[in-house]
Amino acid sequence: MRDHAAKYQELGVSILVIAGQKIESARQWLSQHPLPFPFLVEADRSVIISFDVYNPIHIDAFRIAHPSMFLISADGKIVYAYVGKNQRDRPTDEETYLQVHQLLADTFIE
Repeated sequence: MRDHAAKYQELGVSILVIAGQKIESARQWLSQHPLPFPFLVEADRSVIISFDVYNPIHIDAFRIAHPSMFLISADGKIVYAYVGKNQRDRPTDEETYLQVHQLLADTFIE
């Protein structure tokens, strides 16, 4: 998403990252991987728990979220969700961009 943020902004799509981790860990990671969109940290993991993506323990994860993406409409409804099966399972940019285009098309057709 970082490399393609501008094309989503051109479509009027806002990107927001929510990470269930300690703020110092997030600062360290962001200093090496700056992002062109907001990155929120929630150490208590309440948001990732409420979105049902919390991964308490797995062979490749401990107390973090499954890689996930939610497209939320302007009226606050989740219109698309992708939840990875493991830490490397993420949608491709092409899949994401096609999904965004389809949702935008559906919005303007109705």
